Parts: sequence; C-alpha cells; structure tokens
Amino acid sequence: MSIEINANEIFLRIARLGLRLKAEGNDLQLISPPSYQDFLQPAAQPQAFFENGGNANPQKENSELLLRVINKPTIESLKPKTKLFSSDNWDIWIDKNGSFFLEALRLPPGRRVRVDPDFSRGEIRGDFSAVDGSGYYPLQNLDMKLFVNWLSGFGDLVLHACGVAAGGKGYCFSGPAGIGKSTLAASLQDNHGVTVLGEDQVILRYLDGQFWVFGTPWHDSPRMCSPQGVPLEKVFFLERNASLVIEPLKPVDGITRVLQNAFIPYYRQDLLGGILDRLELMTSQMPFFSLSYALGSDPWQAILEA
Repeated sequence: MSIEINANEIFLRIARLGLRLKAEGNDLQLISPPSYQDFLQPAAQPQAFFENGGNANPQKENSELLLRVINKPTIESLKPKTKLFSSDNWDIWIDKNGSFFLEALRLPPGRRVRVDPDFSRGEIRGDFSAVDGSGYYPLQNLDMKLFVNWLSGFGDLVLHACGVAAGGKGYCFSGPAGIGKSTLAASLQDNHGVTVLGEDQVILRYLDGQFWVFGTPWHDSPRMCSPQGVPLEKVFFLERNASLVIEPLKPVDGITRVLQNAFIPYYRQDLLGGILDRLELMTSQMPFFSLSYALGSDPWQAILEA
C-alpha cells in the first residue's frame, strides 16, 4: 500500500496504538526515521476522530493520541508539577491534574511533551528554528519512553528482547545488551525466513484473552523490525554457553527475568499494580525457557520443539 506523506503530519500505529503528530503552522516539516516507514498509516485517517480525542477510554486496546507540534521555545509551566524521574538528558513529571510531562530540555533542540491524563491528546513544544529544511522527527530519543508510560496504563510493557514471527506465532528472546539478540534475529531471518518484529525491543500486550508480541520501530535497520503483531508462543532468556541447552523455567523465575529485562516505569506507583497483575496472569499462560547455543549454530528446531 502506498502511504501518503504530509509534511505537516505523521500518523504511526504501533502495537494497536495510534500516534498522530500534527505540526502547527507551516514553519516545521515533519519526517520519520527510516525504520518507522512500515509503521506509517495513511494520512487520510478521519481527522475528527483525533479532534474528539480518539478512543480516550484507557481500557480500549486501540487508543489514539494526537500530539500537536508547536515550534516555540519551551517556557516554565505555571502549574505545579511533581518530578517522577530524572536522567542526564530527560525528566518525567506529573501535575496535580494527572497530566504527563516528558521533558528533554538538555537535548538539542530542547523539547517538552505534555499529554492529557487519558493519553488522548497533548502537545510537543520546542524551539525547532535551527532544524534544517530536510525536516525533523520531534519525538527523537523520546517516543519509546512515551510508549512505556502509555502502555503501562493498560498493564502492558516494552521488553528488552528480540522477537520473531513464524507460522502466525511469536517468539521472544530476552537478555541484556551484548548477549546476542540481534545476531540471533538476523540468523533466523536469513536461514528460516522468519519476520523480525524487533532486534532489541518488542511490546507485550494482553489482548483478546491472550498475550501478543508486537514489533517496534526503535531500531537502526528497517530490515530488523516489523509492525506485525502475533500471539506470543514462548519466551526464551538467552544465556552465555558454548553448547545448545534449553531448559524450562519455573513461572516465578520467568517473571523475575521479565522484570529484570522490561522497561517498567517504577516511578509510576499508580500503575505498578496493573503491571504486576498482568505479569501474574502471564505465569499461568506462558512457557519460559533459558536458551544457550554456540554462535554460528542453528537453534531454531530446538526452539520450536521446546
């Protein structure tokens, strides 16, 4: 399908969540990174749907968020806010009305993202005057953090894992940086024609009475990500070992490892209960395994048979 590109508007769909960025005025051209291309949706989506807040009910699985991009310097908010988290480059706040703020004032260009409590609409404000004429993606280095908080409202999460889809089923391979997630994803893609959903981050959601794994665009290579979502079949945790070993894990051990490798907003105390309830449900529905294999070997058949 050919996607209509509008320089003032970007519409992305990730894990059944719709994100529309709409520039105010004509002084900023919006673009998306190369790995986002398959996640773009037609610009003809009815604007009234977003103007009315989309599916604002936080229990809806197909929610929509409209963010207006305003090319003006950020100013200090007049409303009192509480800081929830701070890093070298970005901060997360919440105000007394429950509005969510994601600020990157120490990154060029400095930006502030404000989102209504129901994650239906908000704005991105920043001084984009120095951006060259080729355009800019205003959520650069921020959108995964936005989705982590958005998904947490459903009890869902982003997992530090590579994910593949084969035969209508999804397989996750989780582990810390450098454990070989991208290498395994590329090998399975080249040798078995699987669809790589993501080489380093995937989204786990509970929909239609089962767990699903969705691809994400937060990767360097368009080849190593896909917008597809499939029912989750198995979760593997990669181990360093020179031989092929697959061992089942007790549910509590599997969830412990999910907690170690997931991007969980522990600063959102109001949402942690829902995430933990969802993980408890996962213990009764999802098989967990540890997986080690020699680099250069092919563990795919053993993965299918685990």
